[in-house]
Amino acid sequence: MAMMFVITSFVTAQTVIFSDNFDSYPAGSHLAQVNSDWTTWTGSPGGSEDGIISSTQAYSAPNSLYIDQNIDQLYPFSSYTSGHYIVEFQLYIPSPTQNPTGPGAYFNVQHILRGQWAFECRFDNNSTGCLLVGGSQYNFNYPFNTWIPVQIDMDLDNDQASLTINNNLIHSWPFHYTNSSTTGDNRLDAVNICAGTVLKKIFYVDDFVVTEVSAAQFGAFEVSPESMMLGVASDTTASEPIFMGNPGEGVTKFRVVPTYDIPNPNPTSTGVTDLHYYQAQTPYQTITSFDGNSMNLAVGVPSSALQAHIGKQLNEIDVYFSSSVSHPKIRVYAMTDMLVNKGPGEVVYEQPFTPVDGWNHIQLTTPYLIDGSDLWFGIAYVETGIAGHIYLDGYPANEYSSWANNGNGWQNHFTGYDYNLMIGGKIDGTPINPWITVEQPDGTIAPGGTITDNITVNTNGMSLGETHTAKHHCYSNAPDNNAVVVPVTLTITTVSVNEHNQVEVIIYPNPASDHRQVNSAAINRVEIHNLSGQKVFDSFYDDSHVVISTDGMAPGTYLVTVTSNGAKTTKQVIIR
Repeated sequence: MAMMFVITSFVTAQTVIFSDNFDSYPAGSHLAQVNSDWTTWTGSPGGSEDGIISSTQAYSAPNSLYIDQNIDQLYPFSSYTSGHYIVEFQLYIPSPTQNPTGPGAYFNVQHILRGQWAFECRFDNNSTGCLLVGGSQYNFNYPFNTWIPVQIDMDLDNDQASLTINNNLIHSWPFHYTNSSTTGDNRLDAVNICAGTVLKKIFYVDDFVVTEVSAAQFGAFEVSPESMMLGVASDTTASEPIFMGNPGEGVTKFRVVPTYDIPNPNPTSTGVTDLHYYQAQTPYQTITSFDGNSMNLAVGVPSSALQAHIGKQLNEIDVYFSSSVSHPKIRVYAMTDMLVNKGPGEVVYEQPFTPVDGWNHIQLTTPYLIDGSDLWFGIAYVETGIAGHIYLDGYPANEYSSWANNGNGWQNHFTGYDYNLMIGGKIDGTPINPWITVEQPDGTIAPGGTITDNITVNTNGMSLGETHTAKHHCYSNAPDNNAVVVPVTLTITTVSVNEHNQVEVIIYPNPASDHRQVNSAAINRVEIHNLSGQKVFDSFYDDSHVVISTDGMAPGTYLVTVTSNGAKTTKQVIIR
């Protein structure tokens, strides 16, 4: 009797999600101009940064992509934080005889587009190269005048990566490493192929292929309510929830930052506070940049570190600098989410100044209000000559202490220079009572999950009839809904919204126009007051679910008091 064994193997399906052999484009055309899946460092298709289609060399005839010292080509991903991807391409590096100015090649992978390098790979002019990752260097050899296969394996789900060149494994490492450290974001934003004005390399790329081993799972982000109208008694506290949901397939990271509208800041001094990260008064390191470069340098202070200073003003920016630059100016920048868009935001204030060698103490003509946002400030200038005008202190940097932008996007720290910029600020004035406390200022939301983030309001020192306004900036890493702003209006009333918050009561929809549904364990009575304290509804029940018509009630904010099992709960609702 013959026995047949069936052997089953399980193979992960792989899908090619992008490929480009450059053969369908006219020779001499610019890559990002003929294929929008590609871009350049500054997002300028057709410009000098954009790679050129060439028929001089080809792995698969007739064309390849030509890279020289002016070209800076990007293949962007969609800020993947999960999934498993393999990028493969062919490199052709002419010998020193064919390219005496500097044979070799270069590419990097970026965790954060233009901001954080996952690793760098350099092919030098002596047929040797190196991988730079985790603060270490891994060397290899390569041949000239032949096509060299390159494979980058990036498994974000298991936080693993590897680089194979010319069919030789160079190294494997945790993918969250950066080029210069072992701490970074497990995130994939771009592959960057370039030579650079310093490297002066000339090389060719062909058969660029991106394979998806497992797909990235993207989170989503929903926030409710769209606005908050709070009626709270003076000298008390009350809580109201913000609901944040994730109907997506991946984990969503979130961050909540309250900011305050302060129409009349009080400049009366309560003592100057210095804001800086540098730990020395004289520089330890100077970085050289090049003639004509437009430089922007900035440091940031997170909202969490500014709570005791809300209502004060930034009056001075201090910079260790040089007089031999042109067009220097101090700048203040807007807050960003720091989840997807890290570093400073758009310029919201700038002021020219005349620099001196050493410390510059620049008084702001118009002081800048501390409203609860992250505070970003620094300098901008144009280099004159090849000189060192970027001063660092020699102490370890952090996420906020050393940002630079030379026109190609903000980058955190300088490659090989993990130090703090010698930039600081001085704030003074009389702070306000930051009347909002967020229970969960940051965290994650599981796929399909929701989080109730309780917002506590403290009305100490506020008087009946006062109105205060603020905003909740709800940020996420969800690609389709990165930022939601929830306006908050606080009115000081005779009754606090949550004065007797003892039982769970759900009132919905909110806002709504014609009815309210109330759920609780055992509803005995429902009362509705306007913010002036007038009762506009009162009814008794013996049920766990009731529907209340609000037809005829004027649009506005009301307080609904529900008596359930003898306990009272008061909630704020909005009628449109």
